[in-house]
Amino acid sequence: MEYETIRIRKIEGTCGLCEEYSEKNSTVPPKIAILSCEGACARGEVSRRAANLVAHSLAKEETVRICLGGAFTKNTGQRSLVRRAEKCLAIEGCFVSCATRMMQGVLPDLIPEVILADTLYDEPLPFGIDEVSDETFSAYARQVAEEVVAKYIKK
Repeated sequence: MEYETIRIRKIEGTCGLCEEYSEKNSTVPPKIAILSCEGACARGEVSRRAANLVAHSLAKEETVRICLGGAFTKNTGQRSLVRRAEKCLAIEGCFVSCATRMMQGVLPDLIPEVILADTLYDEPLPFGIDEVSDETFSAYARQVAEEVVAKYIKK
């Protein structure tokens, strides 16, 4: 298997809001960690919105939403939530599976259940988010989120 090597500059301090959220959601038993593609394209926007719907609305008690940037770049509360989760779901915008691959770069033993959001709605999306209506984003995100909850959380 081939790998890319990256260097991330370390910083002092942490995001207080992120750490407060992590502490609040570091529950016993652990919650299901929800990762998402955070890509700038329309498919990434659907996955991001779907992940937020799952974690902040449809399955709020069972899940915790992970800040991908925080969990990937710093070994603090967000990464700890992923590390200790009962399971991890990665809602990916497309087959490139950026969230999964990023987190496996810092947690090599992580094996999330990967959901390819773009396979769960009918019409393909363009790259540009300005080419898609808010109504379409909302409808596709809800469709993805409801399927994730039904299939992976509230079986």
